[in-house]
Amino acid sequence: NEEKNKIEPPATSDEVRSTRTSTPSIGSTVEQDEQFESEMFENRQLFLNYCQTNHCQFDEIRRAKHSTMMVLYQLHNPTAPKFVQQCGACEHDIASGSRYHCNVCPNFDLCQECYRPVSSGAWSSRGSRFVHDMSHTFSRINVEASVNGARARNKSNSSKEERTKALNGYLEVLSHAANCDGPPACRLNNCVKMKQLFVHVRTCEVTHSLGCKICARLLSLIIVHARSCAVRGSCSLPYCDKIRERNERLRRQQLFMDDRRRQAQNAFYQAGEE
Repeated sequence: NEEKNKIEPPATSDEVRSTRTSTPSIGSTVEQDEQFESEMFENRQLFLNYCQTNHCQFDEIRRAKHSTMMVLYQLHNPTAPKFVQQCGACEHDIASGSRYHCNVCPNFDLCQECYRPVSSGAWSSRGSRFVHDMSHTFSRINVEASVNGARARNKSNSSKEERTKALNGYLEVLSHAANCDGPPACRLNNCVKMKQLFVHVRTCEVTHSLGCKICARLLSLIIVHARSCAVRGSCSLPYCDKIRERNERLRRQQLFMDDRRRQAQNAFYQAGEE
């Protein structure tokens, strides 16, 4: 009992200093993962349309996990179809054959097996899912034709991926040339050409506003670079600092407009409750 109740002496300053120095240091906070771009996340309305059409819900943990997995799958597989119609009666995905879309109901489709029994009322005894207003008309849609259209869009998406890779290559050369001393230390031809473009954009008398195509193309690359530029302080690329300041100013204006809109909505709802 005496050993249990024995009070240990306080730690000395040397011991405290040793414990502080033994704490592992924080590594780099720069994001190393690859950035994914998807049209689904360009604005809130597109993401809302995706969630509404695919019935993504986040009100419970179970539903939130399922919806998150669907969103992640779509993000990692951009060529996969975003929307798969389901039969309103049997609730199976309509992936082949034909589907029948109701011309009155905005989100009601039937598969080939369920169309005739449901539209004629033959399956009304099976439950409310197999009952539909008989006065509604349906339009037949060939699913395979829509799939072929999706494949054609996927080809365009693949060409878009190739353009993205080419753009990333240009951005790498852009960043390299901005931080490189040039010849004779660097012998890359693309580096030398990019430095010549830097000189051109600084000394051009026509400028992009008056129709210089070289200035317009280089500035478009610098604008793309400025969106993800993580340099603290001044960036070595020409006009990058000005573009970042402009983007930050526009972002603050958008936040201010959102706050005003939110305050107006809250005032409207509070007035309605009173």
